[in-house]
Amino acid sequence: MSSKQKYLIFFLIPLFAFTMHKYYLSLTKIEYKEDEKLLQVTMRIFIDDLEHTLNSTYDKNFELALPNESANIDTLINKYISTKFNVKINDLKKTYIYLGKEYENDVVYLYIELKNIDQINSIEIKNNMLMEMFPEQKNIIKLNINKTKKTFLLTNQKDKDLLKF
Repeated sequence: MSSKQKYLIFFLIPLFAFTMHKYYLSLTKIEYKEDEKLLQVTMRIFIDDLEHTLNSTYDKNFELALPNESANIDTLINKYISTKFNVKINDLKKTYIYLGKEYENDVVYLYIELKNIDQINSIEIKNNMLMEMFPEQKNIIKLNINKTKKTFLLTNQKDKDLLKF
């Protein structure tokens, strides 16, 4: 093997290792609409990660983002969110309404909202979605509340955070 070939291999191996590495990341945007007294939540998750987690959690075998998707997928997604995503406002746990989902390329957008939120003095977000399947999962939470923008990084070691006003 020539020195040029060795040099090429030396630099290509790390590149292959890098491209083969899978990142487990989700993004959740939470915005308070004071005039409407509601919190809008948009979750952005990789389709294959959610699919794998739902299939494992509920002992199913289905695929997301297909034209003939199973009718009960939304029910399972809603059930899963309810066990993994919690919001406390002013130290009180709030319930949400699941509005639905949209697919775009390899991502699914999940939409939920919380109604009848008069004011927010504190908000605690717990999000450990996908962490049971992917311990290295990171869930980024971007808040826009009371003209304050804040970002939380939630991990398996720290799956909730609190913002006080």
